[in-house]
Order: sequence, then C-alpha cells, then structure tokens
Amino acid sequence: MSAVYYYIPTEKLEDVVDCGLKMSEWKSRHQETPWNNFELPCFTACLHPSDDIRHKDSGYQCIKLDISADNCVVADKDLYLLSLEHSEIRRDYVNAMVPLKDYIFGSFRRPECLVFTTVLSDQISCFGKGLDEPILYENSAMLYVNNILEIYNDRFDDVNQDLLYSFLTMQEQAGKISCFRSSQKRLAVFYDREKNTRVTVPIPDFDRY
Repeated sequence: MSAVYYYIPTEKLEDVVDCGLKMSEWKSRHQETPWNNFELPCFTACLHPSDDIRHKDSGYQCIKLDISADNCVVADKDLYLLSLEHSEIRRDYVNAMVPLKDYIFGSFRRPECLVFTTVLSDQISCFGKGLDEPILYENSAMLYVNNILEIYNDRFDDVNQDLLYSFLTMQEQAGKISCFRSSQKRLAVFYDREKNTRVTVPIPDFDRY
C-alpha cells in the first residue's frame, strides 16, 4: 500500500470518511496512460500534503489515502498544464507517466498522482501535522529544484554562488539594491539599504559553462 494525499471541502469530510471516495462522484477528468490508449476516469492526488495550494485553506481538509500503487500513476503536472495550450506536448505528458511504485521522488517539479480507483472508507484517514509520520522533505517542487542543483554542482564548482550573483544582479537592474564591483579582483558587493544588509560574492566567469 502507498500513501497519497487529497484535499476535500471540510463540509464533505464526514461523508468521505464514512463512505469513501467514489470515482463516479470525485473524478476530475478522463485520462489515457502509456499502458491504456483509451481514457479512464481518475482524480488527482498529491505525493506530499504541501504540494496542493489548498494546504493553507481552512475550507479544505487533507486526507491520507492508503491505496494500492497498482491503481496509481505519477504524472508531470507542469507538462499537463502546458499541454492544455500546446497540444503537441500532450504525448510527452502521457509518455512521461510513471507507475507510482516506480516513481523516484524529485523527478517532477509538480508531480500529480492519478488515482484510477474508488477509495474505500477504511483506506482514508485525516492528515494532521504532528499526528502522522514526519515527511522528510518540504514539498515536491523544492526537492526537484534541489536535485537539479545537485546535478549541476557535481558538474561545475560554485554553481550556487554564480546563481546568487545572477539573482542579485537582476535585483540591482530592477533598482532594488546597489552594487560595487572590482573587475580586477573579480569581486562584487551588493547593498540592500532598506534592510541594511550586504552580500559579497565573486563575479562569475560564465565562459567556463
């Protein structure tokens, strides 16, 4: 069994806990997969409770679903949203899907778990911070970005430092901070006068990339 997370309106909580999530009522769309060319009804759950923006909305309650991984597929939500405007991406979205049991956490920035089965009441519990087992990462997007940065840090030294310089330069160009540079010493200091802070960082040699 695998744990995924789903948000429901708080007024529906008692009914869902008692009766489960019936596909006929809770399906959000019909979707094909690499293993089924015909579209099947499904609803989308999360792999991490903080992946859904409703985690800060008191009008919704997060529930944990303990279901068989055989009935779930993990897909790239970013590709899905882009495919709504660019139909040529639709096939990429489908082909990138992974069975839940094979998904490597951090592979997608915004993973969505497509659930293709009704969920019974005994597979549902209310999720509450402090009541459940701790989750070892902040959210899927942060894990994805950290994984990408780790890959680049393995290839190049000081990537994070160069990214910091690039970000601060954009802030400078927007007039939010000021900067003094020494091209001879390849060093810069950025001042945030409003917050009374400063950051020193080497000027990158972007040609090495």
